[in-house]
Amino acid sequence: MTLLTGLCLYGSSIACKPAQQADQTTLLTGGMPPAAQKMLAGPFVGSAADLDILALFSIYDTIRQQQTNQTDLWKKLNERLLAAQTLDPWFADTYRLTIGLTAFHEQGASTAVELLSRGAKARSWDWELPFMAGYIAHDFLHDDARAYALMSEAIKRPDAPPLAVGLASKFLQSSEGTEASIHFLNYLKASMPAQYRDIIDARIKRLEKKRQSG
Repeated sequence: MTLLTGLCLYGSSIACKPAQQADQTTLLTGGMPPAAQKMLAGPFVGSAADLDILALFSIYDTIRQQQTNQTDLWKKLNERLLAAQTLDPWFADTYRLTIGLTAFHEQGASTAVELLSRGAKARSWDWELPFMAGYIAHDFLHDDARAYALMSEAIKRPDAPPLAVGLASKFLQSSEGTEASIHFLNYLKASMPAQYRDIIDARIKRLEKKRQSG
């Protein structure tokens, strides 16, 4: 419901006059640190997180329209996302918006990796958060050590699909080398359900063949 409401507000904000939009953004981006919000919200920390999420749409719309001097706006956007995650670390919309709004922007990629990594710890069943964080760490931050750790965590989780395992092994091969990828896949196979082992075995055989021919 919060995400839907936010999208409606975001759509409406595009039709507002620039001055009205600037006033609204100033109001919404004056958020307190999460510790102060948590203290004031008491048992209603989820509602405080909702307010942080709703503020994102106005901030992002201003970023889209304001082509220069965006540094402060990106800082506010990142701060609001981190505040929402701190207040309610299990709220899925925070992570969807992180991926949709910040993950593929230079000014937001670092925050996205940090926030998705935190989310992966809170939502210990969710393989997508560490997987996506690993991809961003590799592709935008060029931090393959962190990407390796995150993707390794992602494909160990029970619901990680075979496609994720295949994509991760390809990444591991390119970033850590064939030998590391084979070692990792053998380790992974021992901890995976039986129905996932055939595809892992096939991947190992292809890598071993490539290693021998290379």
